[in-house]
Amino acid sequence: MKITSKIKHAFISLILIFGFHFHSSAQLFVLDLPPGYNKVESLNFEKGFDGSPWLSDTWSPGVVKVTNGKIIKGLKYRYNVHRNQLYFQSDNEVYKISTPDSIDQVEFDGKKFVYQKSDPLLGNKRFLEVAVDGKAKLFINYYTEIIPPNYNKALGSGSVNETIIIKKSFLIKVGDLLVVLDKKGKQFSVVFADKKPEITTFLKQENISCKEITDVEEVVNYYNSLK
Repeated sequence: MKITSKIKHAFISLILIFGFHFHSSAQLFVLDLPPGYNKVESLNFEKGFDGSPWLSDTWSPGVVKVTNGKIIKGLKYRYNVHRNQLYFQSDNEVYKISTPDSIDQVEFDGKKFVYQKSDPLLGNKRFLEVAVDGKAKLFINYYTEIIPPNYNKALGSGSVNETIIIKKSFLIKVGDLLVVLDKKGKQFSVVFADKKPEITTFLKQENISCKEITDVEEVVNYYNSLK
């Protein structure tokens, strides 16, 4: 009778432990996925194009911070620049994030991204890389340009397909003011109007090129250092 009672007690305990573990695992599975996602059957979207629409060639582990403060870890991410679409992997399945406004920021592949305006006038939103964070923020906007086919039948050279090329522009934000940096850097005096004399002198002394992200970072960091 004692043996039967012990076995019965152990069996009940095992059921309770298994049930609790299953419940906890189910909760973790739900909580560990970003909100607003759809399963993707295939990633072969850009058929008939040469070049790659992806910012990186591989999936990278990342961390997502949702707007409600929740932190999501343990997933791998990849960004399709052409579609402005963020994808993630979970249990060997691929999903796309359908509600990017629910994401405060995402970090993967050594970069931090936010989903916000990429055009000060039109208000179009994209995933922008945060290159400098501070009073003045510097963003990198990755976008694609489509190059027409250039196949030369006589020479047998060139491409018969359109080609996707990834390009980038720089945006600076101070307070509510957001500007897209032009190639000559004229927008520096606009977005940094409160420190225009200092910035003008700095640009002349450092021979800044607005084509190089390192130069632009230098200007933004200098502005953030001013009192």
